[in-house]
Amino acid sequence: MSIASVTLADVEAVVLAVTAEALNVPEVHLDDNLLELGVDSLVATRIVAALRTRFGADIPLLNIFEYPELREFAISVLDTIQDAPQE
Repeated sequence: MSIASVTLADVEAVVLAVTAEALNVPEVHLDDNLLELGVDSLVATRIVAALRTRFGADIPLLNIFEYPELREFAISVLDTIQDAPQE
């Protein structure tokens, strides 16, 4: 899948999987709040690093704290991907 064709559903699925893995829990949901789930700066860094690797875009760490609901965070990730220069 090319980055140009990434959909919100694609990003949501990856964000959910990466977050669950970083928190070492079986699953998380789009209406979950990252801060309420216990995401601190170390976990946030792991989540963002995994997303940067997966999507090849410079996703700001601050987005986790500005958009703590997973649905909103996923939208911010998609916006960053779409705004990134295409190779």
